[in-house]
Amino acid sequence: MIECNRTMEQARRDFAAGRLQGAALLRVPMRQGEWNVRLAGSKGDTGMLLDVKDLAPHVFRSLDEAVHALEQIGFSFSQLKLA
Repeated sequence: MIECNRTMEQARRDFAAGRLQGAALLRVPMRQGEWNVRLAGSKGDTGMLLDVKDLAPHVFRSLDEAVHALEQIGFSFSQLKLA
């Protein structure tokens, strides 16, 4: 698996170009209620959504904030399904 992290601007660009196929919301280890976004590329690459300030994985303080970030990238959905 190829690691390919992206900032919000890079994620928007890659989504618009069809290079992103999905995303997952991951709970930040040992921090209940905080979330990261992992993006899945169309060529099998995956990576975290990064904070542009320090290029570390962006930490969202709530699930709502993480979902809003996915919507800003361009993903649209009407439900979250747990598997």
